[in-house]
Amino acid sequence: MEINSNSAIEAVIILNYLIADFVTGTIVFIDYRERYKLEKLSEIQLSAVERMCFSHLALSLSKLLEFWKDYHHLLPEKHHGELKELNKEIRKKGIENFRNKVSGHILDKESKKPLTPSEIMNLLEGLIGEHADTCLNWINNPANNTYPNTVVIIVETIRDSIAQDYDITPNEIINS
Repeated sequence: MEINSNSAIEAVIILNYLIADFVTGTIVFIDYRERYKLEKLSEIQLSAVERMCFSHLALSLSKLLEFWKDYHHLLPEKHHGELKELNKEIRKKGIENFRNKVSGHILDKESKKPLTPSEIMNLLEGLIGEHADTCLNWINNPANNTYPNTVVIIVETIRDSIAQDYDITPNEIINS
């Protein structure tokens, strides 16, 4: 891909959407979990919201892997290591596998059958880890989004660096 202001604008737009997706996926789950605690939702309803939010987050984290492939040449060198480490963590959590087997398809490509609820839960547990809050706070911690502790702040920092290096203005983003 040729490095030019248009590809830098594309990169900033993609990162803007990813930031919004990370924030939305985490906040919606937190909000609905509070509704569940107040007994305004059933366990089945919360389970559906959990699948929706974590599928959304898995898709968004997978897009960050794609971003590296297509736009890494636009990143200032100082951000290469942190995005590589973030992508390594995304792969370690099995997020691509979750996306492919749970979020993206109704049938498992290997078995040609739908996954069982226990198989889905095992993949979800791989993505979430010990507790949903740990995963949510790794992605977006509204009370403490400090650099470089969350996906959101890392992506925001990279986006801002690209925008600064290529002198991209908000109007260029809005009018694209």
